[in-house]
Amino acid sequence: MLMLMPAAVLIIIVLGALALDRAIVFGEQRELVQAAQAAANDAVAAGIDIDSIRSGSGLVHDPRRIDAAVALTVAHLGEGDTTATWEMEGDVLRVRLERTVDLVFSGAVPGGPSSQVITATAEAELIPS
Repeated sequence: MLMLMPAAVLIIIVLGALALDRAIVFGEQRELVQAAQAAANDAVAAGIDIDSIRSGSGLVHDPRRIDAAVALTVAHLGEGDTTATWEMEGDVLRVRLERTVDLVFSGAVPGGPSSQVITATAEAELIPS
């Protein structure tokens, strides 16, 4: 029994380290999803061309205004290299964010990755009342 104890301790340490890396990834994923939702909501409203509403043309989205709103939200994420893309399908704006997360312990495991790419996608639609 005493000979198996060091192996059991090693296994527990490795599993704990991998669990910590997964917790980091899930935390970053949750933050990225919230940022994608905020970017989509902000950009769909801020991207409206005010002149088209005043002229009676209805809701027309200005791509420059959408770019600026998405970039502003991504800038508030802080550290890390987050890339943002967006597309309009009809009246629905889809924002996709991507970020590389550095892992703490997985790189020490033979064959384990040292980083992981995570993505988040959110959609928003401005419905006039």
